[in-house]
Amino acid sequence: MTPSDEEIRTAIAQQAAEWFIANQAGPLPEEDGTAFLAWLKASPIHVREYLGVARVARHLPAAVGTPQVPLETFLAQAAARDGDSVVSLPKPASETKPPVVRRWSMAWPIAASLIALAAGVLWWAHDGELFGIPMTYQTAHGEQSVERLPDGSVLRLDTDSQATVRYSATERLIEIRRGQALLEVAHENRRRFRVAAGDAGAIALGTRFDVYRKRSATEFTVVYGEIAVFTAQPSWLRGGAGIPAAVQRVTAGYQVRVDGGVLSAHPVPVDLEQTLGWLQHKIVFEHRPLGEVAAEFNRYGKIPVEIEDAELRTLPVSGVFDAGDTESFVAFLETLPGVRVERSPERIRIIRMRPTS
Repeated sequence: MTPSDEEIRTAIAQQAAEWFIANQAGPLPEEDGTAFLAWLKASPIHVREYLGVARVARHLPAAVGTPQVPLETFLAQAAARDGDSVVSLPKPASETKPPVVRRWSMAWPIAASLIALAAGVLWWAHDGELFGIPMTYQTAHGEQSVERLPDGSVLRLDTDSQATVRYSATERLIEIRRGQALLEVAHENRRRFRVAAGDAGAIALGTRFDVYRKRSATEFTVVYGEIAVFTAQPSWLRGGAGIPAAVQRVTAGYQVRVDGGVLSAHPVPVDLEQTLGWLQHKIVFEHRPLGEVAAEFNRYGKIPVEIEDAELRTLPVSGVFDAGDTESFVAFLETLPGVRVERSPERIRIIRMRPTS
């Protein structure tokens, strides 16, 4: 089984805690010092995690003592650089002492657990600014989740979706990597709330809005409030300036679409009941092409519905179904004139019946 990003990150945090505690005893023996520097150099993530543990430890003087990190200068240099840069490493101490692992063999599991626990608590307490470490949330096929973010905003994820949350002094960034999310934005004066979804982006102006990142396009739908939608990463965004008047603004009840990097000319009115049906685990469709509706059911169901006939895929249909109830949807299709259903354990084929002569 392949470990998840969260499992990998947890393992790295545990390693960082162990190295930090080992360094509390003073300069490492040469062999341990070499191993420590090799671990740091292996990935910028290792450096960031070690820095995070060192910062957390300052909040736990009774548990781990005042940090005494031999590589403080190096770590400060690394923290100031971009995450992917390579920094020069100091030579390890050549002093020989009894192995640090033996001296800390009883202490480090308790201290490491405290540090790991405090890291999680402090991330939430300080809106992620303590480390600058991103948090990723995801749902499996057919699963949904609700996450309350550190700033008070709420992130709701639909089936098979993933979002990464990052905080800085000037911005709250939510990257929608796949799937669909509803965002309820808590207002802040000092930090803007930005969403990135491939080649599309939006800045929320105190609002509630839906982002649906499809294979080739992204849809932004506003429930209330207002958002500013753009493509790529324009210069005004990188410079931290205000939002230009030319950026397309979308208000409640309207939707814009970014397809292949091209923003639709104007927002269009939408039926919010259809767009937000997934919040009640419903699929709501009114005169929508059958191919699109089948694709929505396939996001939740275990057995895919396949429609190969191009004409049949454009057939307009209407209805309200439970998202996980593929059987009811297929039964509905069987009532349509000129439609035949073929079932197998692997798939459900929808076929257009040819008129007999």
